Amino acid sequence: MRKIVATALAAAFLTASCGDGKKSLDDSFNKGFHEKFIASCVDSATKSGAPQDLATKLCTCTSDKVAERFSVRQKMTLKDDQLLPIVQECRAEYPAKP
Repeated sequence: MRKIVATALAAAFLTASCGDGKKSLDDSFNKGFHEKFIASCVDSATKSGAPQDLATKLCTCTSDKVAERFSVRQKMTLKDDQLLPIVQECRAEYPAKP
């Protein structure tokens, strides 16, 4: 009986550990995605003539909304047509000043 209980406890621990490991991997991916997305977005926007501060606000807004709406798996295959509506939402929140 003790052996069965010990085996069940070990299995429960391993299952919990696997869940924590996946969360840790997801958190790590999300952090890297956020940082790289913003850096790439700001670089592209400023090269196209956008002011640095506006580019940072728009890119951060877009990355935050992507984080809210897409899973890690979805982010790995994100397409421009999925991003465009989000970028437009952020442009409405942070309009360029004339």
